[in-house]
Amino acid sequence: MAAHTLFCDFASLNRKDAGDWVSNCSKLADEAFKNSSNQARLLGNLLVLEQYMHTLEQGLQENGEEPLPITYQSIQMLWDYLDGKMKPSDFADFVNSLYACVLEFMVGEGLTEEQSAFYENHFPEDNDNLVQWEILCWASFLMLELLSIYGERLDFDEFESCDAVDFVEIDEMLNGLNDACIDFAGVECPSSYAKDVLKAIEDVYETSLFQSIVLQIQKALKDALDALPEDYAKLRKEYRHSAILPQEFASDFMEY
Repeated sequence: MAAHTLFCDFASLNRKDAGDWVSNCSKLADEAFKNSSNQARLLGNLLVLEQYMHTLEQGLQENGEEPLPITYQSIQMLWDYLDGKMKPSDFADFVNSLYACVLEFMVGEGLTEEQSAFYENHFPEDNDNLVQWEILCWASFLMLELLSIYGERLDFDEFESCDAVDFVEIDEMLNGLNDACIDFAGVECPSSYAKDVLKAIEDVYETSLFQSIVLQIQKALKDALDALPEDYAKLRKEYRHSAILPQEFASDFMEY
């Protein structure tokens, strides 16, 4: 059993416990939400995801670009489900095709003719922004988990035994931010040897930049835990204009 919880004072943790918190954030969130509905779990994910999305918007804006329509569409579908405007069966075809495209980009999974047509319809040839693909992966995971929970069509066996919305993609986001903050916070990393990299990763935990990211995640998940359905729209409005990183780092983060 961990000596700390999801909502502990991260800045007061020793380096080992801070590393454990970062590595196990999704498990700590599962524990905090163990008596909560899938709607509350989804809301928690979305409030963090909206912040990640806003950092993507800010980073792309530096080059006069913007996220793809399908990225906005994916997040909108999840909010529509939460608002009772959409059932999982309504997005089953969409997300099964979308996740196939995510796998094609991430690991080179082959596409069927139908999936290739979906890819060509939604993605330009030079679409290689990893942050955007991570957001699409996150949204896909959440939709596929809902398909599993409701017994809808799934093209991917790994989701078949899912019985609750989880928080695993928050861990993935934190891993990337942890690495990027070595540079952004000016942490010394004299070589790529494991001992130097591991020390730099731990040094990051003690920076105000990384601690502020953790605080934002904790606040989002606490707000989701305490929210009533009538609070959802207000929370969305608040979090869609909040970035997970300070804007000054958003453009550079697009390179990670």
